[in-house]
Amino acid sequence: MFHIKRKVTTKTIDAHDARVHFGQLLDEVCDRDYTFFVKRRGKLSAVILNPEDYLDILEIGAEAADEETIKALKESHKQFKLGEAGTEEDIFKILREK
Repeated sequence: MFHIKRKVTTKTIDAHDARVHFGQLLDEVCDRDYTFFVKRRGKLSAVILNPEDYLDILEIGAEAADEETIKALKESHKQFKLGEAGTEEDIFKILREK
């Protein structure tokens, strides 16, 4: 299961600057949890991100495509629309009472 991480800082950089400073970009991605959006001729062309973040994205995508997960989400949505499921506030209220 994916894990929720710290806040990731995003920056946009021109492809030429990314090429010139690639080693520094890698250091910032690995050591400071930065994610870089790389633009070429003003158009987004690539994203440089931490491998853990990439694997999390793949895992989320796999879970979202899982038939059982889709079925459970549809059932939860149905229950919510019928008023059979609680809201986030309801859950926190229950947890505070314990």
